[in-house]
Amino acid sequence: MNAFLIALDAGLLGLGAFFIYWHGQIDVRAGYSTFQILFAAIFGFWFITTGITNFPYIVFVAAFMTLAIMGGASGLTPTRVIATGMFSRVIPYTKLVGVTLTPLSLPNGRSVIVAVFSLGPHRFVRMTFSAGLEELLTILRPRVPEAITITIQKVQ
Repeated sequence: MNAFLIALDAGLLGLGAFFIYWHGQIDVRAGYSTFQILFAAIFGFWFITTGITNFPYIVFVAAFMTLAIMGGASGLTPTRVIATGMFSRVIPYTKLVGVTLTPLSLPNGRSVIVAVFSLGPHRFVRMTFSAGLEELLTILRPRVPEAITITIQKVQ
């Protein structure tokens, strides 16, 4: 069992290094997914209540919870979309099918842009940006291939 946990630890630590690299590349940050903290807390509580028996298990729990919390950060890099979650997070702009931007005015006076990056039928990534619509368009247009349409949707 220890050999399996050590291999799993190595994989999770490698994934953590991958996440840190891509988080460092983000130049346009999207809103944080607070669900990831709840996800980490639930699994952390479950892992800890099962009893910590050895060092590889402690490393596994710590790495898993850290990756779950890191998975809430998302945004745009010069070459890729960084989505929330622990897997399938780094998406090249060339894999996109379309982009939809929806500006919203919130009751508290703030305005946000909800961006939906379509990857295919029934597969998309949603992000919320606090940047203005024009600013986001000027950032996205040079990054997204010309064949991909950027649609601006208005909410009534």
